[in-house]
Amino acid sequence: MVWNDRNSWDTFVEAHPEASNYHRWVWKEVIEETYGHRSFYLAAVRGAAIEGVLPLFWIRSRLFGQFLTSVPFFSYGGVLANSQEAAQALLAHAVDLARELGARHIELRSISASNYGYGWHHLTPKVTMVLSTTEDVDSYAKRLSSKMRQRIRFGIKHGLNSEWGGAESVGNFYRIFSINMRSLGTPVYPRDWFENICRHLRDQARILTINNGRETLAAGIVTIYRDGLEIPWSGSVPESRHLQPVVLMFWTLIEWATSQGLRFVDFGRCTPGGGVHLFKRLWLCEERTLHWHYWLSAGTTVPEMRPDNPRFRVAVRVWQRLPLAVTNWLGPRIVRSIP
Repeated sequence: MVWNDRNSWDTFVEAHPEASNYHRWVWKEVIEETYGHRSFYLAAVRGAAIEGVLPLFWIRSRLFGQFLTSVPFFSYGGVLANSQEAAQALLAHAVDLARELGARHIELRSISASNYGYGWHHLTPKVTMVLSTTEDVDSYAKRLSSKMRQRIRFGIKHGLNSEWGGAESVGNFYRIFSINMRSLGTPVYPRDWFENICRHLRDQARILTINNGRETLAAGIVTIYRDGLEIPWSGSVPESRHLQPVVLMFWTLIEWATSQGLRFVDFGRCTPGGGVHLFKRLWLCEERTLHWHYWLSAGTTVPEMRPDNPRFRVAVRVWQRLPLAVTNWLGPRIVRSIP
């Protein structure tokens, strides 16, 4: 059934050992407020007790049609259940809902492979890179390559410093992030997406900046959940990369997470073999495959909405040449339909 009680939903999520940050009710509010997507928070119930949950968002796109996804814009979501019976009930309800709405497909994202049964397709297009922070920083630093340690010291030697902030730092972050997204040929998220995240999550979402005096050279959005930290979005000023601000930003995250007693840092998803993937491997991360499951309506194929899809090469090249003012205006109108 579609669930409307935030308290009981979050109580179930918080008690479940496999829950992700994005199963929480707060993301329903942030996504609806920013993008206007209609949500369907499904719950499998036995008596008065929740046995499983599945957050779904209804996305309508002129480019990609209409579809349901859990959870858009992030790497995790999907079914969270106490039993296979509850999981199957949620999947069946999701398929019924998709047919009722006329959806082309359902996309469920998870950190683990699941046997959803007949009619579901399983892909592993991305990985996430996770670093354990259970050892002391000095011991970890010794395991890094000498070249990596030199890169960390280089930024510090040249006067770079770190600063933590909240919603007041969104402007600095967004200026850098939007430039990076244009360079990648990817539509940028709206600025109020990050403002809403910082406002709704408050102490659980922070912005880390690496500065050279008053100038911000690199910045990232950091979210904290349970015993881990994640940096889903980050960027740096292209002209400053010789100063290694991104290296210092990652090192600062590791130091801070360790000092706070957190057990891991999730550096976010990337494409295997890409430049970002190779950079994150330098930090001796554990590579975890991300599992995306699809239900398809009759006559449709698995969607390929990723920017690295060869079909979008021309569009990417054109986007990279557009003025920043244009990409910052147009990007949020496009990205809302690309989860």
